[in-house]
Amino acid sequence: MIKRLVIHRFRGIRQGVLKDLGKINLLIGPNNSGKTAILEMLYLAGVSGRECEVLIPDVEPSAWRAMTLNRRDFLHQEPMPRLRERHNEPKTLSDSPAILTNEHALSIVLTHIPKKHPLRKFTLAGPPEEGRREPIFRKQDATRISLFRLSPHAVTVPERLTPDYFEVQKVTLENSYWVYLWEDPWVYHWNKEKPADYFAIWAVEGQLPEADHVLFFDLHTATKPFEQGFAKSAYREIKNWESYVAEHLGRVFDELQGAKVNMKPLVRNKWTGFIEFPNQKPIPIDHFGDGARHAFKVLAALITLRERVSEDKPGLFLWEDPELFMHPATLSRLLGEVIEMTKNVPIQTFL
Repeated sequence: MIKRLVIHRFRGIRQGVLKDLGKINLLIGPNNSGKTAILEMLYLAGVSGRECEVLIPDVEPSAWRAMTLNRRDFLHQEPMPRLRERHNEPKTLSDSPAILTNEHALSIVLTHIPKKHPLRKFTLAGPPEEGRREPIFRKQDATRISLFRLSPHAVTVPERLTPDYFEVQKVTLENSYWVYLWEDPWVYHWNKEKPADYFAIWAVEGQLPEADHVLFFDLHTATKPFEQGFAKSAYREIKNWESYVAEHLGRVFDELQGAKVNMKPLVRNKWTGFIEFPNQKPIPIDHFGDGARHAFKVLAALITLRERVSEDKPGLFLWEDPELFMHPATLSRLLGEVIEMTKNVPIQTFL
């Protein structure tokens, strides 16, 4: 599991550490205390599963083995556009500092940082592999990728790219993943003391799951239909998926006991659930109350994650605002279902 999170300059958090993390972790605090930011850091670290190299001029070693964002997350959404939309920013960068080269690498020039900074200009390139059928980067990646992740034992980081806070916390690459994010709105701004201070950098100690085992559930997930890719993959992987959803939903809402669930397309490439009572016309879950829709989508997504994980391929469930739209009594039953569903499977949960 993830054991500790060490933070340097991400969004509203100047620096900080979360330690002694367990299987179920409850984040409680007032508004603007950084709860969502923590979920976003874990999400971005987790969905960085595309192998690449970081090529930095005049820095040894010349090639860092790294990872960057997958094209799709567990729910088949694009990770960085998804988070930008959460903060009312354009989903893609029209003025991206990255360009796709003729070698299908991303050349990145960060003009807002000093010329002597070692990461003012660098390249993300696909690792050399024989028989690769397609390039690791495409043109659209230039407007979507804003970070890379270094994995344990990947490389020795030059001192000037290591935050002082990491040294205070005794963070090393031997037992942690380091994420470097350069997109300016996501970087906490304070006095620039070292070259590292131009980036949001965080370290995750412990074991991260594979990128397609990270489920981030938030307000947007609760109020939007499922992507077709997610729904179809759930159908392929889980026998009686709809029956499982109906069973758990009936335990949360007495009035939905005995109802059937059918997953169908709502609009092009968007799917939702239809609730069907005996001798009645199916009703889209979106026509029920917001609490029922929220619980339905949480359960459908978590059931899918539960069936996908194994001891050697654990999962990560990040759930923002579980109380969203929920009556306290119903919330209690929903949380009970979630705990019951995950207690004997390798899924680490952050609420």
